[in-house]
Amino acid sequence: MAIPSNTLVHILRQKIENQQGYISFAEFMEQALYHPQWGYYNSTHFNIGERGDFTTAPEISPLFAQCVANQCREIFDHLGQGQVLEIGAGTGKFAKDFLSYLDTLGCLPSAYYIFEKSSTLRNQQRAFLQSTCPHFFPRMIWLDTLPAKFSGVVIANEVLDALPVHCFRIEDHEIAERCVTWQNDAFAWKICKPTTDELSEKIKQIHHQYALPPGYESEINLNLTFFLQSLTQAIEKGILLLIDYGYGQREYYRTERSSGTLSCFYQHHNHANPFILPGQQDITAHVDFTRVIETAIDNDCQLLGYTNQGPFLLACGLTEFVTTAEKQLSPIEIVHLRHAIKLLTFPTEMGERIKIMALGKNMSVDLSGFNLQDKRKEL
Repeated sequence: MAIPSNTLVHILRQKIENQQGYISFAEFMEQALYHPQWGYYNSTHFNIGERGDFTTAPEISPLFAQCVANQCREIFDHLGQGQVLEIGAGTGKFAKDFLSYLDTLGCLPSAYYIFEKSSTLRNQQRAFLQSTCPHFFPRMIWLDTLPAKFSGVVIANEVLDALPVHCFRIEDHEIAERCVTWQNDAFAWKICKPTTDELSEKIKQIHHQYALPPGYESEINLNLTFFLQSLTQAIEKGILLLIDYGYGQREYYRTERSSGTLSCFYQHHNHANPFILPGQQDITAHVDFTRVIETAIDNDCQLLGYTNQGPFLLACGLTEFVTTAEKQLSPIEIVHLRHAIKLLTFPTEMGERIKIMALGKNMSVDLSGFNLQDKRKEL
């Protein structure tokens, strides 16, 4: 049997041949990440953390989940009930640490739903949670589709940055799409006219609004609209917490960011070539949070908060959590803890690069996690 990489290469080459010699980068990224058998997130070798290609905040320290849980406890007080829906639950570690902290407060959610597209991750999550916290398992429910009339808190940590994006380039004050072709026995970029009218119109708007110069390259996420529409329509009443790498649109498309934000991760090495090892490396792009809030408003939501991860965690009790934790740790464990805090909060690490956005639907409440810093004007 062919190895996953070669099989996926063949599938992608066939798509290119069947579509007049090229496909959009969004289609390439969709297959590379989400092909049911050979896509990166569905492959048997996929993992998160030290043994994977990248790590996320929940893998760094339980402090992250505890701080988010503190914010959710406040939301539960206003809702009068506790239900959680986690979109893309990773290894399951966030769910474990989140529920463990709320358990100490006696305010566990009545149900903890997980919507996970990856069958590989779903199996990992079940095994991990059943072995490490079996007492929580009865209230955990894996979903194949988004629920109808959900009331509670929806959490999406590093989900939006994995949605497939279209890539574009400004050519002599005209717009062009950067598509994918096959030449010289390798995938390569091909400059084309935009493949859809919607894409053409969106790029024209960005080009005009931010005066993008010739040679400027970036990406745009048309999948964001459909994803957020589906998510917000599933919420009857509640709060949506979006946690991801990203910027407001003015920052995203500033002139100096002339190569976009597309990034690839393989064995914790960050590089810019999405065409090597298809199905065996992660591909991401930062989130345009201005488009997020515009879509959310169109779907009956309102912006309740937008800030950097560092100030959010501090406003949600990080200092108090650290003080309590250090009393129970050895000197070497304290060193590791402080290193984790640095990764989570320092501006040069996740502290400033990751943003937290809170959206409310049929619910308006002051959220303490946004009390230290308000970045809504940057949207």
